[in-house]
Amino acid sequence: MRRILFEIPLPFLKSIPIYSYGFMLMVAFVTAIIIARWRAKKEGIDPNKVTDLGIYLVCAGIFGARLFFIIQYFDDYRHNLLNVFKIYEGGLVYYGGLFAGIITLFIFVKKHHLPFLKLFDILMPSAALGLGLGRIGCFLNGCCFGKVAQHIPWALQFPRTLDKAGMVDGSPAFLHHYELGLVHLSDTHALPIHPTQLYSFFSDVALFFVLISFFKFRRRNGEIVLLFGIIYPIIRFCMELLRDDTPLFSNLFTIAQIISIFVFVASSILFAISRFKPVSCSQPIVRKET
Repeated sequence: MRRILFEIPLPFLKSIPIYSYGFMLMVAFVTAIIIARWRAKKEGIDPNKVTDLGIYLVCAGIFGARLFFIIQYFDDYRHNLLNVFKIYEGGLVYYGGLFAGIITLFIFVKKHHLPFLKLFDILMPSAALGLGLGRIGCFLNGCCFGKVAQHIPWALQFPRTLDKAGMVDGSPAFLHHYELGLVHLSDTHALPIHPTQLYSFFSDVALFFVLISFFKFRRRNGEIVLLFGIIYPIIRFCMELLRDDTPLFSNLFTIAQIISIFVFVASSILFAISRFKPVSCSQPIVRKET
């Protein structure tokens, strides 16, 4: 865990801290744009349009992801609304960003007369890879932590952290275990837990390669999106089972799990229809290989 990756010293001023979470979001965005531009060129779409769209999507995505998180954990912000803006401390929910991104994408393609499904297909591998890189930011920040797992050899212990006044201010896993009475303030680390952030990272990177590889098997535009909608909900549902920072809705599922179920069912049905429905000769998939 390393919340502040490094600091930039300034003359006559305090140094500027570069937070790991925000830094990894930037890395994720740049990497996603590079991959999307490469894929757009192969599909005959202007890469510059993808770059413009990427800027809109990252703004809308962060807003939607943060809004979804605030709604889910509103009690934590009720008495200090200024903490809503502390995105560098973590606190983004992917489904909120995805829904906001879809709306932004729809508006953008309508304005620029671009093929919606083809552009959506181009973006989904980048979204998977960017999400995975973002999970490294979660790992460094200490958020999105897993349940206690003292029985597995790769379990990790997040440290107790102190603020400038010497007061205990983290890590999130340590504070959670302290609230449950599992550790004391004198302890230096939380209990061993599942490294769910790393699980998510490897799963999302694997999803990226699956989506990229499936392009040559695609029968019509939109199937990459649907394949993402089948695989990612499975990943997210499983991760929620291992996470210890997400509240249950009606003591059964988390909100993310409920959304995952609906997305998986809808995507599976539409994907099956797409694969078994005969391809119209008047609507072939146009690719521009380089």
